[in-house]
Amino acid sequence: MNPTMVLLAAGMSTRYGRLKQLEPVGPKGEALLDYAAFDARRAGFSRVVLIIREELEEAFRAHIHPSWPDDLEVVFHHQRLADLPGLPPGEELDPSLASALARRRKPWGTAHAILSARDLLQDAFVLLNADDFYGPAAFSQGLSLLGRDLRRDPGDPPGFGLVAYTLEDTLTRHGGVTRGVCKVDRRGWLESVEEVFGVRRVGSAIAGTSVSGEEMVLTGQEPTSTNFWIFTPEIFPFLERGFKEFLGEVTAVSGGVNSGEGGQEPAPEPEFLIPTQVNRLVARGEAQVWILRTHDPFLGITHPQDWEWAAGGIRELVQEGLYPDPLWAPVEGAGVE
Repeated sequence: MNPTMVLLAAGMSTRYGRLKQLEPVGPKGEALLDYAAFDARRAGFSRVVLIIREELEEAFRAHIHPSWPDDLEVVFHHQRLADLPGLPPGEELDPSLASALARRRKPWGTAHAILSARDLLQDAFVLLNADDFYGPAAFSQGLSLLGRDLRRDPGDPPGFGLVAYTLEDTLTRHGGVTRGVCKVDRRGWLESVEEVFGVRRVGSAIAGTSVSGEEMVLTGQEPTSTNFWIFTPEIFPFLERGFKEFLGEVTAVSGGVNSGEGGQEPAPEPEFLIPTQVNRLVARGEAQVWILRTHDPFLGITHPQDWEWAAGGIRELVQEGLYPDPLWAPVEGAGVE
């Protein structure tokens, strides 16, 4: 098995205003994805699948090629809106779906991203955001689960893994973020994960908004998904079915996505998200997820003001000697395909 890390890097960076996946936060201009690659390689990963939008490949190659070492294989994969797994090949699109597809600009979401890369993922893999910093423990914990059967008992449904952080440790002070808030049983198995939007500090409390639009008050101690998953290829048939259902839901709402005619604001483009799909599988008894807890620092970039949080956190880790400066020793080239 060639241990593989999948980096989600196809986001639009709408709130940040520029390509945050390559935003320099390290002392020599390193981006957060460089630290992910460094930690993954140090843990024993040898292959990176980078999921991006096609128009971004040149920028990513220019960033990666001069620095990443040759023994780290890098494969680029383009997440395309027209990749509609789960629908019969060659079937003419429903007019509502065709209309929604023509209007859509934002990628379909994180679950669609890995589903679109399914042909590149023949073995177990870890999956994470390219614009977050997870710390080294997450990678060693993730690697320890690759190749293991995570079912609780023989005959159980497929088992997957999730590295979870404590909610308050993942929050910026500069605006709301999206987090997967988890409920975990006493044995360490996931009971549910709920995508919560706009999670933010409100005085001494923490608040957010559920998928249904309900305001939530949180303690800050909840185990939280920041999208560091351990999956096997067994996830893909479930995601294909789920994506077909998702497309049906999209087209059932006003014939697709509200484009804002009549002076109205366009409705947010719905996304096919990993936490939502995993939550459905767990609720249906079709999958089980083992939770790994970590207390490593978590850093991320959502809002422009988050840069200092991320850069300052990296600076402290470098000063403590936990990462070299520069991160990568000079190399002639990298194993980029």
